[in-house]
Amino acid sequence: KIMESRKTYGAESNEKPIKLSYEDINYEEYKAQIIAPIIMQGDPIGAVILISKDESKSMGEIEAKLAETAAGFLSKQMES
Repeated sequence: KIMESRKTYGAESNEKPIKLSYEDINYEEYKAQIIAPIIMQGDPIGAVILISKDESKSMGEIEAKLAETAAGFLSKQMES
Protein backbone atom coordinates (compact mmCIF):
# COMPACT_ATOMS: atom_id res chain seq x y z
CA LYS A 1 0.00 0.00 0.00
CA ILE A 2 2.80 2.42 0.85
CA MET A 3 4.60 1.86 -2.44
CA GLU A 4 1.36 2.23 -4.40
CA SER A 5 0.57 5.50 -2.60
CA ARG A 6 3.91 6.88 -3.89
CA LYS A 7 4.32 8.86 -0.66
CA THR A 8 6.91 8.65 2.09
CA TYR A 9 5.63 6.94 5.24
CA GLY A 10 6.96 7.68 8.70
CA ALA A 11 6.10 5.82 11.92
CA GLU A 12 7.22 6.98 15.33
CA SER A 13 7.04 5.11 18.64
CA ASN A 14 3.37 6.01 19.18
CA GLU A 15 2.35 4.40 15.85
CA LYS A 16 2.23 0.75 14.90
CA PRO A 17 5.26 -0.30 12.79
CA ILE A 18 4.79 -1.85 9.37
CA LYS A 19 5.71 -5.52 9.11
CA LEU A 20 8.23 -5.75 6.27
CA SER A 21 7.90 -9.44 5.37
CA TYR A 22 6.12 -12.58 6.48
CA GLU A 23 9.32 -13.81 8.11
CA ASP A 24 9.76 -10.54 10.05
CA ILE A 25 8.88 -11.83 13.52
CA ASN A 26 10.56 -8.98 15.41
CA TYR A 27 8.79 -6.08 13.69
CA GLU A 28 7.19 -4.92 16.94
CA GLU A 29 10.69 -4.06 18.21
CA TYR A 30 10.87 -1.22 15.67
CA LYS A 31 10.54 2.15 17.36
CA ALA A 32 10.70 4.35 14.24
CA GLN A 33 10.40 3.73 10.50
CA ILE A 34 10.73 5.72 7.30
CA ILE A 35 9.69 4.13 4.00
CA ALA A 36 10.28 6.03 0.73
CA PRO A 37 9.10 4.37 -2.49
CA ILE A 38 11.41 4.19 -5.49
CA ILE A 39 9.41 5.41 -8.50
CA MET A 40 10.59 4.72 -12.04
CA GLN A 41 8.57 6.00 -15.01
CA GLY A 42 5.54 6.45 -12.75
CA ASP A 43 5.61 2.92 -11.30
CA PRO A 44 6.83 1.91 -7.83
CA ILE A 45 9.70 -0.59 -8.16
CA GLY A 46 10.97 -0.80 -4.58
CA ALA A 47 11.54 1.22 -1.44
CA VAL A 48 14.26 2.71 0.74
CA ILE A 49 13.58 1.77 4.36
CA LEU A 50 15.17 3.23 7.48
CA ILE A 51 14.43 1.45 10.77
CA SER A 52 15.44 2.13 14.35
CA LYS A 53 15.01 -0.17 17.33
CA ASP A 54 16.44 2.42 19.72
CA GLU A 55 13.69 4.12 21.76
CA SER A 56 15.85 7.20 22.34
CA LYS A 57 16.18 7.85 18.58
CA SER A 58 13.44 9.34 16.47
CA MET A 59 13.14 9.91 12.74
CA GLY A 60 11.95 13.23 11.44
CA GLU A 61 12.17 15.43 8.37
CA ILE A 62 15.92 14.95 7.92
CA GLU A 63 15.65 11.16 7.82
CA ALA A 64 12.60 11.36 5.53
CA LYS A 65 14.47 13.65 3.11
CA LEU A 66 17.49 11.33 3.23
CA ALA A 67 15.32 8.32 2.30
CA GLU A 68 13.56 10.31 -0.45
CA THR A 69 16.91 11.46 -1.86
CA ALA A 70 18.22 7.88 -1.87
CA ALA A 71 15.01 6.67 -3.56
CA GLY A 72 15.32 9.38 -6.22
CA PHE A 73 18.97 8.50 -6.83
CA LEU A 74 18.17 4.80 -7.20
CA SER A 75 15.32 5.60 -9.56
CA LYS A 76 17.63 7.59 -11.84
CA GLN A 77 20.25 4.84 -11.74
CA MET A 78 17.69 2.23 -12.80
CA GLU A 79 16.68 4.37 -15.80
CA SER A 80 20.26 4.41 -17.10
